[in-house]
Amino acid sequence: MGFSIANGGIWDTWVPVNFANSADTLYEGQLVGSPLASSVPGGEGVAPLAAAVGAADTTGKAVPFGIVVGSNAANPTYNSTYKGFSIASVGSQADQLARDYRGAEGQYAKGDPQALVKVSVIGADTIIKGPIFNGAYGTACAVFTNTTASTDGLTITTSAVAQTPIAYNVTWYCRSGANKGLYRTAYSTSTTSHTLYIGFPHDIAVGDTFVPIFLRPGTCCAQFDGESTYIEQQPAYATNYYLIDVLEINAEVAGEEYAIFKFNADQFAGARA
Repeated sequence: MGFSIANGGIWDTWVPVNFANSADTLYEGQLVGSPLASSVPGGEGVAPLAAAVGAADTTGKAVPFGIVVGSNAANPTYNSTYKGFSIASVGSQADQLARDYRGAEGQYAKGDPQALVKVSVIGADTIIKGPIFNGAYGTACAVFTNTTASTDGLTITTSAVAQTPIAYNVTWYCRSGANKGLYRTAYSTSTTSHTLYIGFPHDIAVGDTFVPIFLRPGTCCAQFDGESTYIEQQPAYATNYYLIDVLEINAEVAGEEYAIFKFNADQFAGARA
């Protein structure tokens, strides 16, 4: 399953799955928001937060609302891609009345047949844990091999990473070699030569392996997949990104890389420019 609240959840509430003239599907562990159209409500429920469009998502202007933790489907559909249950919205009378539903709470009557999800609401102080994958849900982060020795520990040389990095926005984790287990942030924008101001304490040898995560501790740029179910390891985020405040990056175990973060408060302003 995707995202989860590590600390500081605000409230659990039930909300409709956005329909807006066509069905949408939501997944457990998915970041969702209320759709906006020109900074005004553009849907009747929640939809995937989705990937950012514009710097700090100032084009998309998505406002994080929460994380899906359940639904009112009596027999939820398991989604093997996102490793959790899913629910699709419906609009017509016939489609609503054909549903098998259970368990709605809050303002919605238990006999209301519309598709509803239970959402753990988040705010600017909510701490979130999210998986980091490489281009697809469940795909472990790419590992790169150093090809040129560095006797001062200031340069990692690799085959090209997938996208051009933003300076000071990529953390390199050493997975094998004398510096195994250590993290450093690169300031360079090269796809092949990754330079540091704070060097690794030991020489970097040919054959040492590293995992680049396009995040850094503190406030940084980040990007999610289109369904907002994970953090992208190597996104093309020169102009499209969210601002998040990273508290911890963990790349120790292949396939289990994750970050602990909160959204920067700026992301909750629906009319931001």
